[in-house]
Amino acid sequence: MNARVALVCMSVTVLSACATKIVVSPAERPPTPLRQETTALAQAGTQAVTVLSGAMRGTYGCSVSYEIYSGAEPATDVTVYLAHGFQRDMTNMRGWARRWASYGVRTVIMSLCNSTWTAGNHDRNAEDMRALAKMLGDGPAIYAGFSAGGLSALLAAAEDPRAVAYLGLDAVDANDLAAPAARSLKVPALFLLGMPSGCNADANMAPVIPTVNGATAVRIRATVHCMFEDPSDAVCASLCGTVEPAEAALESKNVIRALATAWILDRALGAQEARNVLEDLWDGGAQWSQRVEVLRAP
Repeated sequence: MNARVALVCMSVTVLSACATKIVVSPAERPPTPLRQETTALAQAGTQAVTVLSGAMRGTYGCSVSYEIYSGAEPATDVTVYLAHGFQRDMTNMRGWARRWASYGVRTVIMSLCNSTWTAGNHDRNAEDMRALAKMLGDGPAIYAGFSAGGLSALLAAAEDPRAVAYLGLDAVDANDLAAPAARSLKVPALFLLGMPSGCNADANMAPVIPTVNGATAVRIRATVHCMFEDPSDAVCASLCGTVEPAEAALESKNVIRALATAWILDRALGAQEARNVLEDLWDGGAQWSQRVEVLRAP
């Protein structure tokens, strides 16, 4: 979540004042259902997943707790390093980690330790992400992150020569840190964006995306910021809003999950079913016309 908005909300103790409610009427529901190939990627894969826990002394002295999610049959030497949002922790990324690991892609989540209510220190968190990746192996890395974690992941991907891809889950810029990293990023990048709101600083990462060489960007309609973490909770909803009815919210979550997972599986595994979903998106397939806005295609 955006730090300034969160602080304002906390100071007035009226959390609902910062929240957004998006109501999707029956007439606004997309007439074309999601294809089976797409909805399948919104669900877990078939592999059993094991979890190992650990902790690392961070670059600036604080302790970085982490969890490694591995499928029973690893399908690649690529590892995803996934960062949480501002004043969140790795518990809000466990759903993503388990999902990707169930397809055979090892995923590491961590509780970044440098941020405070008054200082995001997202660059320091990026250093810790790179240090953790170095400690856990020298193989290729995909850096991914939600909200401010998306900024830290972008900074890490721009500086790590082992990076092979980047995924931003409604990533948020702070202190103009994103632009220099974006200009130096040398790996394929996908930015999944929510609707502009206080919690994503009015989608302030969007203006940076055109400076990223070869980046792609998709805005997903009928979304609030919290939908891009997994799992989310009532605290995030009270700050950042909800989508109603529940059926519309679930479909929007499935779109986010399917596209994020398709990107990870395409970049880590070269999976054909994932590539099919992405190519249908870029080609303007009927299932996407009322659900997303492609801001930048390959």
